[in-house]
Amino acid sequence: MKINRFGEEKIISLINSKVSTTSSKVVTGIGDDAAVIDAGDRYEIITTDMLVEGVHFNLGFTDAYHLGRKSLAINLSDIAAMGGEPLYYLVAISLPGHTKVQFVEELYRGMQDLALIHGANLIGGDTVGAEEKVVIAVTATGQVKKDEIIFRHGAKPGDLVYVSGFLGDSAAGLKIMFEGLRGRLAPEIENYLIKRHIDPEPRLNLGRRLAVNKLASALNDISDGLVKKLWEIARSSEVQIKIDPETIPISDQLGCFSKCLDLSPIDLALHGGEDYELLFTVPPDQEVLLHKNKLLVKKIGRVVMKAVQGEVCNQDGHLLLDQGFMHF
Repeated sequence: MKINRFGEEKIISLINSKVSTTSSKVVTGIGDDAAVIDAGDRYEIITTDMLVEGVHFNLGFTDAYHLGRKSLAINLSDIAAMGGEPLYYLVAISLPGHTKVQFVEELYRGMQDLALIHGANLIGGDTVGAEEKVVIAVTATGQVKKDEIIFRHGAKPGDLVYVSGFLGDSAAGLKIMFEGLRGRLAPEIENYLIKRHIDPEPRLNLGRRLAVNKLASALNDISDGLVKKLWEIARSSEVQIKIDPETIPISDQLGCFSKCLDLSPIDLALHGGEDYELLFTVPPDQEVLLHKNKLLVKKIGRVVMKAVQGEVCNQDGHLLLDQGFMHF
Protein backbone atom coordinates (compact mmCIF):
# COMPACT_ATOMS: atom_id res chain seq x y z
CA MET A 1 0.00 0.00 0.00
CA LYS A 2 1.26 3.48 -0.87
CA ILE A 3 1.52 6.13 1.84
CA ASN A 4 -1.07 8.37 0.16
CA ARG A 5 -3.62 5.62 0.85
CA PHE A 6 -2.26 4.99 4.35
CA GLY A 7 -2.45 8.53 5.75
CA GLU A 8 -0.21 10.63 7.97
CA GLU A 9 -1.52 9.40 11.33
CA LYS A 10 -1.16 5.75 10.35
CA ILE A 11 2.38 6.40 9.09
CA ILE A 12 3.26 7.91 12.49
CA SER A 13 1.67 4.93 14.27
CA LEU A 14 3.64 2.56 12.05
CA ILE A 15 6.90 4.34 12.87
CA ASN A 16 6.03 4.27 16.58
CA SER A 17 5.37 0.52 16.42
CA LYS A 18 8.74 -0.18 14.80
CA VAL A 19 10.91 1.64 17.32
CA SER A 20 11.36 1.35 21.06
CA THR A 21 12.69 3.77 23.65
CA THR A 22 15.21 2.23 26.02
CA SER A 23 16.20 5.36 27.93
CA SER A 24 14.46 5.91 31.25
CA LYS A 25 15.00 9.63 30.78
CA VAL A 26 12.43 9.85 27.98
CA VAL A 27 9.24 11.13 29.60
CA THR A 28 7.31 11.65 26.35
CA GLY A 29 8.35 10.73 22.83
CA ILE A 30 6.00 10.43 19.86
CA GLY A 31 2.48 11.62 20.65
CA ASP A 32 2.66 15.18 21.96
CA ASP A 33 3.69 18.59 20.64
CA ALA A 34 7.29 17.93 21.64
CA ALA A 35 9.48 15.27 23.21
CA VAL A 36 10.18 15.63 26.93
CA ILE A 37 13.42 14.45 28.54
CA ASP A 38 14.16 14.17 32.26
CA ALA A 39 17.13 16.48 32.95
CA GLY A 40 17.28 16.07 36.72
CA ASP A 41 15.74 19.16 38.30
CA ARG A 42 13.75 20.06 35.19
CA TYR A 43 12.47 18.75 31.87
CA GLU A 44 14.09 19.43 28.53
CA ILE A 45 11.73 19.94 25.58
CA ILE A 46 12.78 19.02 22.03
CA THR A 47 10.76 19.57 18.86
CA THR A 48 11.34 19.63 15.12
CA ASP A 49 9.38 20.78 12.07
CA MET A 50 10.10 20.78 8.36
CA LEU A 51 8.89 23.22 5.71
CA VAL A 52 8.99 22.15 2.05
CA GLU A 53 8.66 24.59 -0.84
CA GLY A 54 5.46 23.95 -2.76
CA VAL A 55 3.87 22.16 0.19
CA HIS A 56 4.22 24.51 3.16
CA PHE A 57 5.19 27.74 1.44
CA ASN A 58 5.33 29.41 -1.97
CA LEU A 59 8.19 31.80 -2.65
CA GLY A 60 5.91 33.75 -4.94
CA PHE A 61 3.89 34.78 -1.90
CA THR A 62 6.40 34.62 0.97
CA ASP A 63 9.62 36.61 1.28
CA ALA A 64 12.73 35.07 2.81
CA TYR A 65 12.60 37.17 5.99
CA HIS A 66 9.09 36.09 6.97
CA LEU A 67 9.80 32.51 5.90
CA GLY A 68 12.68 32.51 8.37
CA ARG A 69 10.50 33.87 11.16
CA LYS A 70 7.79 31.32 10.48
CA SER A 71 10.26 28.43 10.30
CA LEU A 72 11.32 29.16 13.86
CA ALA A 73 7.91 30.30 15.11
CA ILE A 74 6.20 26.98 14.45
CA ASN A 75 8.82 25.21 16.56
CA LEU A 76 8.58 27.75 19.38
CA SER A 77 4.81 27.23 19.27
CA ASP A 78 5.38 23.55 20.15
CA ILE A 79 7.43 24.62 23.16
CA ALA A 80 4.64 27.02 24.16
CA ALA A 81 2.23 24.09 23.95
CA MET A 82 4.20 22.30 26.68
CA GLY A 83 4.33 25.36 28.93
CA GLY A 84 8.06 25.74 28.33
CA GLU A 85 10.54 28.46 27.53
CA PRO A 86 12.94 28.25 24.53
CA LEU A 87 16.68 27.70 24.81
CA TYR A 88 18.36 26.70 21.54
CA TYR A 89 17.64 25.87 17.92
CA LEU A 90 19.38 24.21 14.98
CA VAL A 91 18.63 24.70 11.29
CA ALA A 92 19.10 22.16 8.49
CA ILE A 93 18.48 23.70 5.08
CA SER A 94 18.51 22.36 1.54
CA LEU A 95 19.02 24.98 -1.19
CA PRO A 96 19.09 24.81 -5.01
CA GLY A 97 22.32 26.14 -6.51
CA HIS A 98 20.56 29.12 -8.11
CA THR A 99 19.45 30.46 -4.70
CA LYS A 100 20.64 34.02 -4.14
CA VAL A 101 22.92 34.75 -1.19
CA GLN A 102 20.55 37.54 -0.15
CA PHE A 103 17.80 34.93 0.30
CA VAL A 104 19.92 33.08 2.85
CA GLU A 105 20.83 36.30 4.65
CA GLU A 106 17.20 37.37 4.93
CA LEU A 107 16.03 33.89 5.96
CA TYR A 108 18.40 33.79 8.92
CA ARG A 109 17.75 37.43 9.77
CA GLY A 110 14.08 36.56 10.16
CA MET A 111 14.89 33.64 12.45
CA GLN A 112 17.32 35.71 14.50
CA ASP A 113 14.91 38.60 15.00
CA LEU A 114 12.26 36.23 16.40
CA ALA A 115 14.84 34.28 18.41
CA LEU A 116 16.04 37.45 20.14
CA ILE A 117 12.51 38.25 21.26
CA HIS A 118 12.07 34.87 22.91
CA GLY A 119 15.59 34.11 24.13
CA ALA A 120 16.45 31.29 21.72
CA ASN A 121 20.01 30.81 20.47
CA LEU A 122 21.14 29.29 17.15
CA ILE A 123 23.77 26.63 17.90
CA GLY A 124 24.26 24.80 14.60
CA GLY A 125 22.66 22.86 11.78
CA ASP A 126 23.45 21.67 8.28
CA THR A 127 23.42 23.14 4.77
CA VAL A 128 23.13 20.96 1.65
CA GLY A 129 22.34 21.36 -2.03
CA ALA A 130 19.01 20.59 -3.69
CA GLU A 131 17.88 20.12 -7.29
CA GLU A 132 14.77 22.31 -7.21
CA LYS A 133 13.01 22.95 -3.90
CA VAL A 134 14.01 24.79 -0.73
CA VAL A 135 13.58 22.65 2.38
CA ILE A 136 13.98 24.02 5.91
CA ALA A 137 14.07 21.82 9.03
CA VAL A 138 14.34 23.48 12.44
CA THR A 139 14.92 21.68 15.72
CA ALA A 140 14.27 23.70 18.86
CA THR A 141 14.87 22.93 22.52
CA GLY A 142 13.39 24.42 25.67
CA GLN A 143 12.96 23.77 29.34
CA VAL A 144 10.25 23.71 31.98
CA LYS A 145 10.04 22.91 35.67
CA LYS A 146 8.76 19.43 36.37
CA ASP A 147 5.68 20.64 38.22
CA GLU A 148 4.78 23.04 35.39
CA ILE A 149 4.81 20.76 32.32
CA ILE A 150 1.47 20.46 30.50
CA PHE A 151 0.73 17.46 28.25
CA ARG A 152 -2.12 16.66 25.88
CA HIS A 153 -3.32 13.76 27.99
CA GLY A 154 -4.41 15.64 31.13
CA ALA A 155 -7.99 16.61 30.22
CA LYS A 156 -10.68 15.29 32.58
CA PRO A 157 -14.49 15.27 32.58
CA GLY A 158 -15.77 18.61 33.79
CA ASP A 159 -12.82 20.62 32.44
CA LEU A 160 -13.59 23.68 30.32
CA VAL A 161 -12.17 24.08 26.81
CA TYR A 162 -10.52 27.39 25.89
CA VAL A 163 -8.66 28.86 22.93
CA SER A 164 -6.48 31.95 22.60
CA GLY A 165 -6.75 34.70 20.02
CA PHE A 166 -8.78 34.50 16.81
CA LEU A 167 -9.07 31.41 14.62
CA GLY A 168 -9.36 31.14 10.85
CA ASP A 169 -7.33 34.25 10.02
CA SER A 170 -4.36 32.33 8.64
CA ALA A 171 -6.52 30.19 6.36
CA ALA A 172 -8.10 33.35 4.96
CA GLY A 173 -4.67 34.92 4.40
CA LEU A 174 -3.53 31.84 2.51
CA LYS A 175 -6.69 31.88 0.42
CA ILE A 176 -6.13 35.53 -0.54
CA MET A 177 -2.61 34.78 -1.79
CA PHE A 178 -3.17 31.36 -3.30
CA GLU A 179 -6.40 32.18 -5.15
CA GLY A 180 -5.39 35.65 -6.32
CA LEU A 181 -8.01 37.48 -4.28
CA ARG A 182 -6.04 40.65 -3.58
CA GLY A 183 -8.07 43.79 -4.15
CA ARG A 184 -11.39 42.30 -3.10
CA LEU A 185 -11.24 43.95 0.34
CA ALA A 186 -9.70 47.00 1.95
CA PRO A 187 -5.86 46.76 2.05
CA GLU A 188 -5.74 46.86 5.86
CA ILE A 189 -8.02 43.80 6.06
CA GLU A 190 -6.08 41.84 3.47
CA ASN A 191 -2.72 42.79 4.99
CA TYR A 192 -3.87 41.71 8.45
CA LEU A 193 -5.04 38.28 7.23
CA ILE A 194 -1.94 37.70 5.11
CA LYS A 195 0.33 38.66 7.99
CA ARG A 196 -1.46 36.18 10.23
CA HIS A 197 -0.49 33.47 7.75
CA ILE A 198 3.10 34.39 6.88
CA ASP A 199 4.14 35.75 10.29
CA PRO A 200 2.51 33.77 13.13
CA GLU A 201 3.36 34.70 16.71
CA PRO A 202 4.11 31.76 19.03
CA ARG A 203 2.09 32.16 22.23
CA LEU A 204 5.02 31.56 24.57
CA ASN A 205 3.96 34.10 27.18
CA LEU A 206 0.49 32.57 27.42
CA GLY A 207 1.92 29.05 27.63
CA ARG A 208 4.21 30.09 30.46
CA ARG A 209 1.40 31.79 32.39
CA LEU A 210 -0.79 28.71 32.06
CA ALA A 211 2.10 26.57 33.30
CA VAL A 212 3.36 28.76 36.14
CA ASN A 213 -0.15 29.31 37.52
CA LYS A 214 -1.18 25.68 36.85
CA LEU A 215 -4.28 26.80 34.99
CA ALA A 216 -4.41 24.14 32.26
CA SER A 217 -4.86 20.38 32.49
CA ALA A 218 -4.12 19.74 28.79
CA LEU A 219 -2.55 21.96 26.14
CA ASN A 220 -2.04 21.92 22.38
CA ASP A 221 -1.10 24.45 19.72
CA ILE A 222 -3.42 24.95 16.75
CA SER A 223 -1.16 24.19 13.81
CA ASP A 224 -3.33 21.92 11.65
CA GLY A 225 -6.84 23.10 12.49
CA LEU A 226 -8.91 23.34 15.67
CA VAL A 227 -10.87 20.12 15.12
CA LYS A 228 -7.72 18.07 14.50
CA LYS A 229 -6.15 19.42 17.69
CA LEU A 230 -9.32 18.79 19.70
CA TRP A 231 -9.19 15.18 18.54
CA GLU A 232 -5.55 14.92 19.64
CA ILE A 233 -6.46 16.00 23.17
CA ALA A 234 -9.58 13.81 23.19
CA ARG A 235 -7.68 10.69 22.09
CA SER A 236 -4.70 11.31 24.36
CA SER A 237 -6.92 12.01 27.38
CA GLU A 238 -9.53 9.38 26.44
CA VAL A 239 -12.41 11.82 26.81
CA GLN A 240 -15.37 13.21 24.91
CA ILE A 241 -15.19 16.93 24.18
CA LYS A 242 -18.18 19.01 23.17
CA ILE A 243 -17.74 22.46 21.69
CA ASP A 244 -20.10 25.15 20.48
CA PRO A 245 -18.71 26.31 17.09
CA GLU A 246 -20.68 29.56 17.38
CA THR A 247 -18.51 30.61 20.35
CA ILE A 248 -15.20 30.31 18.45
CA PRO A 249 -13.52 33.74 18.40
CA ILE A 250 -13.61 35.26 14.92
CA SER A 251 -11.81 38.49 14.04
CA ASP A 252 -13.67 41.38 12.42
CA GLN A 253 -11.30 41.07 9.46
CA LEU A 254 -12.21 37.41 8.93
CA GLY A 255 -15.88 38.34 9.25
CA CYS A 256 -15.54 40.91 6.45
CA PHE A 257 -13.53 38.50 4.29
CA SER A 258 -16.07 35.70 4.71
CA LYS A 259 -19.03 37.95 4.02
CA CYS A 260 -17.42 39.31 0.85
CA LEU A 261 -16.67 35.83 -0.54
CA ASP A 262 -19.79 34.14 0.85
CA LEU A 263 -17.75 31.74 2.97
CA SER A 264 -18.33 30.36 6.46
CA PRO A 265 -15.86 31.89 8.93
CA ILE A 266 -16.65 29.04 11.32
CA ASP A 267 -15.49 26.45 8.78
CA LEU A 268 -12.22 28.33 8.32
CA ALA A 269 -11.79 28.50 12.09
CA LEU A 270 -12.58 24.82 12.61
CA HIS A 271 -10.38 23.37 9.87
CA GLY A 272 -8.11 26.10 8.45
CA GLY A 273 -5.03 25.67 10.60
CA GLU A 274 -1.75 27.57 10.97
CA ASP A 275 -3.12 30.13 13.43
CA TYR A 276 -0.66 28.82 16.06
CA GLU A 277 -2.96 29.84 18.88
CA LEU A 278 -3.25 27.66 21.98
CA LEU A 279 -6.03 25.20 22.76
CA PHE A 280 -6.30 24.08 26.37
CA THR A 281 -8.55 22.60 29.03
CA VAL A 282 -9.09 24.22 32.42
CA PRO A 283 -10.23 22.47 35.62
CA PRO A 284 -13.42 24.16 36.83
CA ASP A 285 -11.84 25.20 40.13
CA GLN A 286 -9.17 27.13 38.18
CA GLU A 287 -11.53 29.09 35.94
CA VAL A 288 -11.82 32.02 38.35
CA LEU A 289 -8.03 32.30 38.53
CA LEU A 290 -7.85 32.10 34.73
CA HIS A 291 -10.12 35.13 34.44
CA LYS A 292 -8.20 36.99 37.15
CA ASN A 293 -5.10 36.69 34.95
CA LYS A 294 -6.99 38.67 32.27
CA LEU A 295 -5.76 36.48 29.44
CA LEU A 296 -7.08 36.94 25.90
CA VAL A 297 -8.81 33.57 25.77
CA LYS A 298 -12.33 32.33 25.03
CA LYS A 299 -14.31 29.35 26.34
CA ILE A 300 -15.67 27.21 23.50
CA GLY A 301 -16.73 23.96 25.16
CA ARG A 302 -16.39 21.35 27.87
CA VAL A 303 -14.91 17.93 28.50
CA VAL A 304 -18.05 15.85 29.05
CA MET A 305 -17.08 12.30 29.99
CA LYS A 306 -14.56 9.51 29.55
CA ALA A 307 -14.36 7.96 26.08
CA VAL A 308 -11.62 5.41 25.46
CA GLN A 309 -11.25 6.22 21.74
CA GLY A 310 -11.79 9.95 22.25
CA GLU A 311 -14.64 11.95 20.71
CA VAL A 312 -15.15 15.52 19.55
CA CYS A 313 -18.75 16.67 19.07
CA ASN A 314 -20.81 19.80 18.67
CA GLN A 315 -23.43 20.80 21.21
CA ASP A 316 -25.99 18.45 19.63
CA GLY A 317 -23.69 15.45 19.99
CA HIS A 318 -22.80 15.15 16.29
CA LEU A 319 -19.18 14.16 15.66
CA LEU A 320 -16.96 16.88 14.26
CA LEU A 321 -14.83 15.29 11.55
CA ASP A 322 -11.26 16.38 10.94
CA GLN A 323 -11.09 18.17 7.58
CA GLY A 324 -7.73 19.82 8.19
CA PHE A 325 -4.55 19.58 6.14
CA MET A 326 -3.32 16.06 5.31
CA HIS A 327 0.21 15.43 4.01
CA PHE A 328 -0.67 12.21 2.17
